[in-house]
Amino acid sequence: MYLLFAEQTSPFGPEDEIDPLVGIFTDEADCLRVQKERPEYKISWEEREVEDAGEHTIEPGDTVYAYHYMATYRPTPDGGEAIELLSDAAVEDIYFQEENARKKLVVGDLQVITVGELRLKGDSLIVEG
Repeated sequence: MYLLFAEQTSPFGPEDEIDPLVGIFTDEADCLRVQKERPEYKISWEEREVEDAGEHTIEPGDTVYAYHYMATYRPTPDGGEAIELLSDAAVEDIYFQEENARKKLVVGDLQVITVGELRLKGDSLIVEG
């Protein structure tokens, strides 16, 4: 699996940069394609194993869960708060089975990601611990 990140201006302030997880792909060629097609972002990726896939081969369209340890909350420009998985909470593990991922909610948060889907703002569904 390849975790894809896209460095960009933060929604928390124009002077800040973020590097959110924007997708998970099964083929490095997809990462290279996104890098070529979206030069306005500084695209990077890293290879990771899925913790609990067992005999299942992860395919595009599968749902996986990115576990982030101890994210913080920041005020947003509109006066609310947002969990900051976008920059300060590294992806610790990737899970295939939801029940295994949910066990981590005691000390972290989950980002629910469809493999092969690109979300350049890093706005995947968040399950908070």
